[in-house]
Amino acid sequence: MRGLGGIAEMKKKEERLFDGWKLVTDSGCGLLVPEDADIDHEVVPFTISVDDMDYMDGDDIDTGDMLEHIDRSREGGRTSCPSPHAWLKAWGDVENVIAFTLSAAMSGSYNSAIAARHMALEKAPDRNIAVINTCGAGSLPERLSDIIYEGVEDGDSFETIVNAADKAVRETQVMFALGSLDNLIKAGRLNKLVGYAAHRFSISAIGVASPGGRIELRHKFRGMKKIYGKLIDALREAGFEGGELVISHCMNEEGAEKLGHLIKAEWLYTEVSVVPASGLCSYYMGKGGMIITYHG
Repeated sequence: MRGLGGIAEMKKKEERLFDGWKLVTDSGCGLLVPEDADIDHEVVPFTISVDDMDYMDGDDIDTGDMLEHIDRSREGGRTSCPSPHAWLKAWGDVENVIAFTLSAAMSGSYNSAIAARHMALEKAPDRNIAVINTCGAGSLPERLSDIIYEGVEDGDSFETIVNAADKAVRETQVMFALGSLDNLIKAGRLNKLVGYAAHRFSISAIGVASPGGRIELRHKFRGMKKIYGKLIDALREAGFEGGELVISHCMNEEGAEKLGHLIKAEWLYTEVSVVPASGLCSYYMGKGGMIITYHG
């Protein structure tokens, strides 16, 4: 039987194993990391600006206040991606860094992180820094962090771990249940004609992330009451067969939980995680909206 001292020593050895590793995302694409994970991780925030006020995306952001402010504002809101300096600060001097960004087709965050990578490697060419464009948004399933975690434990090379993480990202499917299309239209992410009709006739929509990371609307309908059945139909059409699935919601925990129960009733072997959406994702999908991510 191993004594307490031996268990403590094993724990210290495991913690040292992850020294020199860090996972970083921007606030547009979360990464579910187990609470007891020893690997360091950090979120680099977007900024949502409304009139003369800046809302820094993070755990402290008041999403409801931000959305109400946007509704009252004549000019609406605007977003700013993290600067190269913000990425550099998050990476610090850690030797092995894997960074994940919101879809490059939706934001300049990926290009900003790439610029930061060039700057970091100019100073320290021996560092390992990878930047992965998720081509999506919302919270990525825990499976991704598990792949990285296991790779480090197994002593795999940095390149091998990054390739495995990138493959997992490519296999992740993203579906959007949009509570409002207004901010997507204003930001030029959707066609203005579609936006005008959606606003006038109170149209909600379900979209998916295209392979290039853009939003493609698949189903449009009036009101949010039909959203649950439409999402189940959309998952069925997409060939979902169960597994790990994450629902990120904008001020709609009850609705997200309801959707999770419906999904598990349809696909028994499904593990559903429900998490609040970031301020940025909430800004784009609107109150009541949800982002569903799963392994395709």
